[in-house]
Amino acid sequence: MAISGARAVRPLRVKASPDGDAVRTRILDAAQELFAAHGYSGTTTREIAERAGIGKRMLFYYFATKDAMYRAVLERVVSGLVAIHQRVQLDPGPIGLAEAVEGIVHFAALNRAAITLCLREIMDDGPHLADLVRVHLRPLFAAGSQEVARNMQAGVFREADPMHVLLNVGGLTLFYFLNVPLLKLVWDRDPLSPQTVAERAAVVRDFMLDGLAGPAARKGEPS
Repeated sequence: MAISGARAVRPLRVKASPDGDAVRTRILDAAQELFAAHGYSGTTTREIAERAGIGKRMLFYYFATKDAMYRAVLERVVSGLVAIHQRVQLDPGPIGLAEAVEGIVHFAALNRAAITLCLREIMDDGPHLADLVRVHLRPLFAAGSQEVARNMQAGVFREADPMHVLLNVGGLTLFYFLNVPLLKLVWDRDPLSPQTVAERAAVVRDFMLDGLAGPAARKGEPS
């Protein structure tokens, strides 16, 4: 349920005459933060406009409905994950896997609100999940599975179900960021500090490489 008048909305600092792409980005940034914090029903278009530092009329010039904003936020984060795969898909097996793991961890650290929102859509079997899968995620999983299978057939990776490999990558990289509120209470360090995030990426990378190919897989991996 949306809360009217109960939350102070901090406007973004913006230039006096930004171009259209900059306005759209600000709207999506604001919507992403509010949707992740308060859910879809708990966020109003008035709050999004105020957070983005624009009038409500301008908000609807860029997005006809709140649902359109929500979908655009989801597509932006999924597209970011797809882009990571596209950058590393031609690298040799262990190197590509290591770079994908590190890329996902650092992307999630910088886009924690978006990752939270996307995973919530998945866990809730939300109304946009089917389209996100059809357009983005099914092709991503299909391409990733093929690459893992090729490395298994070439003897680079141990034999296993490629889908389990992809699920392990996703679970080990993304689930960490859902646990940040818990980690802040049980860990004597900041789980989102650059050093901790870098260590997390290295731990997941080494875990995956050792599991798939052993220590020899780390030869030539990025330092």
